[in-house]
Amino acid sequence: MKQCPVPCPFVAVHNNDLVMIRQHLIEGYQCRDAWLALSKLVQDPRQRKDCLERAAVLDPDNEELAIAYLESRLALDPSDVFAQQRLNEIHTKRLLSDVKTSYFHEPPKPRLIGDILVSIGAISEAELHEALSEQRRTSLLKSDRRLGQLLLKRGLITPAKLAKALIIQQQERSRARTAPQVLGEYLVEKGYITVAQLEDVLAEQIRLDMQGKRLSIGQLLVRMNLMSKEKVDQAAREYERLFWSQFNA
Repeated sequence: MKQCPVPCPFVAVHNNDLVMIRQHLIEGYQCRDAWLALSKLVQDPRQRKDCLERAAVLDPDNEELAIAYLESRLALDPSDVFAQQRLNEIHTKRLLSDVKTSYFHEPPKPRLIGDILVSIGAISEAELHEALSEQRRTSLLKSDRRLGQLLLKRGLITPAKLAKALIIQQQERSRARTAPQVLGEYLVEKGYITVAQLEDVLAEQIRLDMQGKRLSIGQLLVRMNLMSKEKVDQAAREYERLFWSQFNA
């Protein structure tokens, strides 16, 4: 079975071609968009319901798709209790969501590193999907399993691009409170260094890591003449006090 991206480029071109859409599925593609397109092309209500069901299985979090599937079930059998109950649940959830104030809404979840790399133009969606597939095939015991290292090894990104993405990810995690503030972020916030300087330090750290050398952020700041050792030690003590104070509140 071959997984299609969403949206599927093949379906985008052949959206109204029943023969091509069917052939696409016959060839073994797990394609949500193809089943959705087919549901609009078939005439038989039962076939439409089956197509929507297959599409919904491939995209279980898509409420619009779930509604279309449940409505197709009810069109065939108005006494379908499960479909009616599930449809009512979705509509109720939407009504409650509409009346919530921003206070009740959860902050957006931090993005994964691959999504961030795509958003900043470091890699394409296709390159990300290919790398993720390779990552899944790689043994858990291999040190280069991490996506960033894999992309570096394949020459798809530079250490500088990965450093930028890591900073963005940490900022998002801090805002969402899914991860504590790290030392580098603290140094930027307090004006010890700039974001650009932090990116340079992380990029250098990544380059050295690829050579099997590991230096801390503090060591690199001194080595790159961005901070004195005394300033690094002072900032590290401040950061440590701030970090542990969160647990004493």
